[in-house]
Amino acid sequence: MQVFASAAVIGLFLGTIYALMALGMVASYRINRVVNLGQAGIAAFGAAVYWWMTAVWGAPVLVALIGGILAGAVVGAGLGIANLKMVLWPRGFVMIFTLTVTLLLFAVVDWILPATTVSPISPFGSGGFKFALTYVTSHQIGTFLTCVTVAFLATWVVRKTRVGIYVRAIYDDPDGASTLGVPLGVFVVGVWATAGALAGLAGILVTPRTLLDTLLLLFVRVWALAASILGGLESFAIALAGGLILGLAQGIVGGVFGGQLGPGLENLAAIVLMAGGVFYAGIKHRDLAHIQT
Repeated sequence: MQVFASAAVIGLFLGTIYALMALGMVASYRINRVVNLGQAGIAAFGAAVYWWMTAVWGAPVLVALIGGILAGAVVGAGLGIANLKMVLWPRGFVMIFTLTVTLLLFAVVDWILPATTVSPISPFGSGGFKFALTYVTSHQIGTFLTCVTVAFLATWVVRKTRVGIYVRAIYDDPDGASTLGVPLGVFVVGVWATAGALAGLAGILVTPRTLLDTLLLLFVRVWALAASILGGLESFAIALAGGLILGLAQGIVGGVFGGQLGPGLENLAAIVLMAGGVFYAGIKHRDLAHIQT
């Protein structure tokens, strides 16, 4: 039971990392149906700015946190402007463009960082406590609470505010929304900037656990994409739940059974869960059948 409890805790916080990265992808998809693969690069860039401000400039953690988030928002706004220019392009081409941005940002981050692998300091300090067979850090708790708060606020904004009404209108019928006077450009750039800010925040909160390494962030991005797909790329709440479920699957299966059945089983369990979710969406919810593609 102690092994199971420890594996569940590890998986829960691992899933929080995936969910954080997934929220920004859901935000950008909700405005103009583009699968935003630029989130990984923005996360790495925001984390690099945060590390540079704290480790090299000696800025206070709060100032560096704001700087990293703003850096992500600026890049995200740039992607939003690019999306407006490519409005007539096939969505698949725009997705590849965002992946290109990720690779370019990875190159910039690798140029900024020193040759040795670095780990930014946590915005939540270095405390913690022991639970079962694992040590729960204040960073893990802070990241989890931040993720839940962001998902709740994003869901509330989309469902209950005028901004959310406009975003849903643009998502459903951009031409009709523009005809009704909704400022299309402002909202597209604003939502993409928000997605970039979320990616920058995710990078800052992820890298104290995974190290600031672009390759590791790319793998985190893959599982974050899986989490967002479980919600049809449209629901912040389900993307959060999807990330937590994938993390729990990896943590529990890998921690409890990995030693007996060999490594890699945790990834297989998460893939099976994702495949089941996508299959269910295609069969039971025809409006989400495009996610299978």
